[in-house]
Amino acid sequence: MPDESQLPQRGVQTAAGAGARRGMLPFLVAFIASCATPERTPYTLADQMAAEVPGYKEIRFYADMPAAELAGQRDHFLPTGLGADGRASWLALSAGGAGGAFGAGVLIGWSERGDRPAFDLVTGVSAGALLAPFAFVGPSADRELASLFTAASVERLNRSRSLLAGVFGQGALPSKELRALIDAHLDDALVERIAARHRAGARLLIVTTNLDAQRSVVWDIGAIAASDRPDRVRLIGDVLEASASIPAIFPPVRIAVTGNDRAFEELHADGGAMRQVYLLPEAYQPDTTLGGLRPDIHVIVNAELAPRFNVIPQQSIRIAERALESLEKSNASDIVTDLAEFARRNRATFRLAYIDRAIPSNRRIPFDPNYMQAAFALGQVKGRAGAWEAGPPIGTGFLEAK
Repeated sequence: MPDESQLPQRGVQTAAGAGARRGMLPFLVAFIASCATPERTPYTLADQMAAEVPGYKEIRFYADMPAAELAGQRDHFLPTGLGADGRASWLALSAGGAGGAFGAGVLIGWSERGDRPAFDLVTGVSAGALLAPFAFVGPSADRELASLFTAASVERLNRSRSLLAGVFGQGALPSKELRALIDAHLDDALVERIAARHRAGARLLIVTTNLDAQRSVVWDIGAIAASDRPDRVRLIGDVLEASASIPAIFPPVRIAVTGNDRAFEELHADGGAMRQVYLLPEAYQPDTTLGGLRPDIHVIVNAELAPRFNVIPQQSIRIAERALESLEKSNASDIVTDLAEFARRNRATFRLAYIDRAIPSNRRIPFDPNYMQAAFALGQVKGRAGAWEAGPPIGTGFLEAK
């Protein structure tokens, strides 16, 4: 009999998919989940509002912070200097799961083209969070970037636990494999390079979702790196793991904090659960200008944006999966459209790259190596050619499922 841990999961797709296959009643789900998951220390909203990571100050903020707080946080979410050529270069890397291979391909192809800038601001969400540190330190990290989304690197990520683990436990795939992938690429040398760029005024920001607060948390990774604390590599690894932990696929990450003289743990998960792309705080974008700063803004969406036509079976798991996919596309397209308008208002340049063709994938494998290879190749071609778009697709630019 084959070892089931070596087989691609026969159903690791979405949380809704796993639940639908079993057809469990909500109260039964809640009962079994309470028996199968670790206990948590209860805490109050007041504790949450006062929470800080022990030993650190001002290393994070909420993406939905009130406008009144913007001025005090400006140095955290905006770079404090310009690039070597006198211009500012900003890069936003989106969520996308296995589609992160596309972003890796774009960046490496861009390096090969020879005109990839040193980014003054890099933001990452989910899969984009894993790419962001390497994009931030520059083309010298391209070898690590290429190896991050290869078949060999992600092979172990496709080893499922059981179907029940995704429904009643914390995730269908064990977190140790994702963390091992991160730890294999994150070390003191990389963190020190991040710290050096932060001290020079550049900013590296990673987004997680605080599941308890239902808010997007933006982590100033450069500030953590520049703290020189002995646990800085571990904390950065925790944030990257949390941002990339797709709900029900990977377990969320517990981050220890203190608030109101109480110690407890926040539960952080996929940054893409609330926003597929992040560049600036919500309150900053609608009416605020950049005061004459005219950055070159590049956004890499590690996913499709155009609708993809496909006749969906009338089955609950497929309907739920299709609805979630549609919601993610709509969220990403809306955010990208807003960013393009923000750039236009500030007379900044805006460039967008996204997966613009239907790439076949094996739905039973969360990180299909064939899909990732094709996505990487597509991204590399776009990076080499400098093939950027001015905004997301509109109208009837449909993709047709293969």
